[in-house]
Amino acid sequence: MDLQDLNFLYLMDALYREGSVSRAALKLNLTQPAVSHGLNRLRAKFQDRLFVRVGAGMAPTPLGERIAMGARRALDLIQADILDAPQFDPLQAKNTFVVGMTDMGGTIILPRVVQLLSIKAPQMRVVPVALRPHEVNDMIESAAVDLAWGFFGHLNRSLYQQTLFRRPLIGIRRKSRAKRAVLSFEEFVGALHVFATATAVTNDLLQQKVKERGGVLQVALECPYILAVPAIVANSDYVATVPDELARLFSRLAEIETFPLPLEMPDVLVKQHWHARNNDDVAHRWFRSFVADSFAAQTRIE
Repeated sequence: MDLQDLNFLYLMDALYREGSVSRAALKLNLTQPAVSHGLNRLRAKFQDRLFVRVGAGMAPTPLGERIAMGARRALDLIQADILDAPQFDPLQAKNTFVVGMTDMGGTIILPRVVQLLSIKAPQMRVVPVALRPHEVNDMIESAAVDLAWGFFGHLNRSLYQQTLFRRPLIGIRRKSRAKRAVLSFEEFVGALHVFATATAVTNDLLQQKVKERGGVLQVALECPYILAVPAIVANSDYVATVPDELARLFSRLAEIETFPLPLEMPDVLVKQHWHARNNDDVAHRWFRSFVADSFAAQTRIE
């Protein structure tokens, strides 16, 4: 018998507990010849009789008893840690998830998730990690982060993904007391634009769409701080293009107004991404569903 086959643990345990080949066979739902064959293979493997006849039953040899005791401890451990593992209870769970995120993920997703976690899973924690699009693949595959939130463009096909919500892109500019006309494409392209480096994928998409229309965007400033963008726009003639949810947040931070873009732009799809190794983990699966459900009621899910 190959000792890598853990069935020998059940066989030794049953023989020890039942003291009979026939009763062990009944306990294991095997035929008596199958149990006898298994015992003979173990005897050959250990060079010991393991169990000897005593009256109407069987008693273990010293080696047989030692192996049977070890088998029982191993089976108890398997039962407790694997077979009888408790069901996942979010109210009791103390998992910590390291989540890579863009500014969009940190600004829009994180506050809502933290708020609802305090109700649904009060002992669970989220550790946010700033993440740029070109870092996502390596960070997830190396397990530096458990999952990632944001708009990252194209990632490795080996990564799982789920759309959390979609948002249209809109323009923002300094607020004016007078009603201003909608910008034409030529006026939009001719304006001075400020880019947040944290929204690099959106910036590239915007430049690509402008180029397809035959224009070239004038990028006057690239800022590494996304929350500085509304203040810059409010105090200059610069304009910026951002997802509408960020625009609503920015309007509470600075004197800006929104305007529709004069060109067709696809919606920003904000997703969560994770590696296959975490796909079936019960806590990870619960957390992903929780995050998705946190936005399902108010957004369109892809």
